[in-house]
Amino acid sequence: MLLAAALLLAGCGDQTGFSHLRRCEEPSRIIAIAPNTAEILYALGLSNQVVGVSRFCSYPPDVTGKPSIGGTYDPNFEMIVALQPDLVIGLETQKDIEAQLKQLGIPFLGVAHEHISEILQSILTIGKACGAEAKAQQLLQTLKTNVGQASSLSADAKLNNSGQAGSLSYVRPKVLVCVGHDESLSRMYIAAKETFYDELIELTGGINACERSGGYPEISPEGLAVMNPDLIINILPNPGKTVPDFSKVWKNIRTVTLTNDYASIPGPRFVLLLEDFKTAIQQEKGSE
Repeated sequence: MLLAAALLLAGCGDQTGFSHLRRCEEPSRIIAIAPNTAEILYALGLSNQVVGVSRFCSYPPDVTGKPSIGGTYDPNFEMIVALQPDLVIGLETQKDIEAQLKQLGIPFLGVAHEHISEILQSILTIGKACGAEAKAQQLLQTLKTNVGQASSLSADAKLNNSGQAGSLSYVRPKVLVCVGHDESLSRMYIAAKETFYDELIELTGGINACERSGGYPEISPEGLAVMNPDLIINILPNPGKTVPDFSKVWKNIRTVTLTNDYASIPGPRFVLLLEDFKTAIQQEKGSE
């Protein structure tokens, strides 16, 4: 399931995820309108071909020196045209942007990033589109190895939700991932099952305290009490100089706050986040 293969783009022309491609040449002027796509391009050694990025792109640091084309969902189309790209790479959900670029005669490649398998597939897709297939395969194998090393669930001892597999037995900690909240913590948004963060929980030995499937629902303090998690992983990238003391409100629940920018960017650095989850969850298991 984790590394399930999706269909690769084949050849050139109008294909799934690759809109209005004019020719079969490798692109030499690329715009990345999403942070994860910029990270992939740099990881594939294509930084010299990148001529523009979203204002939200900040990694690697060199990317901030590229011309900004505005936001991920509100790009400046005049700036895009001025940069004369032969390919714009974004997310497959950006259908409105794709349609406008098509009217301007600019090819658009949209990739998915909501699951680990989709992140890995996006690397192959972008590598194929940009003439970096060998580098993409190399990066893919490295990430797969890192996933295997970080995962607490080995191939011969996978645990079910009760934490049992043959003679091996322990209770998985119930983990809740908070992806947003108001200042008073009276409202919080959490990762449900079948999401990117849910995959990280499962891979690193926890179980999602949220039993809903899909998306990032809002819950109240009362809802939090019903879920009764053992651990809250709070995604709070770039919080500023200080991190709020959540223990005063989330009493009797161990909380780990992740402040690195990659915590909210499902790109090649997801393996770093996987390690963060593993550390947090194994510390919780060790405290039982």
